[in-house]
Amino acid sequence: MPAIIPVSDFRADIESVGRKTDAGEVVILTQNGRPRWAMVDYDEWNEASLQRELSFARSIRETERRELSGEMGTVEFDEVLAGIEARRAARTAAGR
Repeated sequence: MPAIIPVSDFRADIESVGRKTDAGEVVILTQNGRPRWAMVDYDEWNEASLQRELSFARSIRETERRELSGEMGTVEFDEVLAGIEARRAARTAAGR
């Protein structure tokens, strides 16, 4: 669970927030009682960012592989619209 700290407390004691992020904690800074910023250790953020990029690249490669192998087909726009309308009609009929 992240530590939630008002930005005014952060300003008064920056070092304690730094110790929390150094220990691997996420710190949420609030302004006017609402979450505004998230602070994390830079190295952890950088690693998470790299992992997201790698995951995205893997997804692209997998999609390209599936397209080339013929596993993925195309759908005409009219078919998409018909599916959307069918779902809307089903929700309306169900009383949603």
